[in-house]
Amino acid sequence: MKPLCVALLMDNLVKCECGATIDIAGVPPRKDGIKVWCRVCGTVTTHHR
Repeated sequence: MKPLCVALLMDNLVKCECGATIDIAGVPPRKDGIKVWCRVCGTVTTHHR
């Protein structure tokens, strides 16, 4: 499998309610989820991997 295919299989993008996508690559997973703040609308969402 090529590295590009592996990157597409991983869940590194979070989609906000406003439609913006946020890249969370390199953020270590947490038990309570990753809190992601949207720069477009200001919404804070919790993402679970």
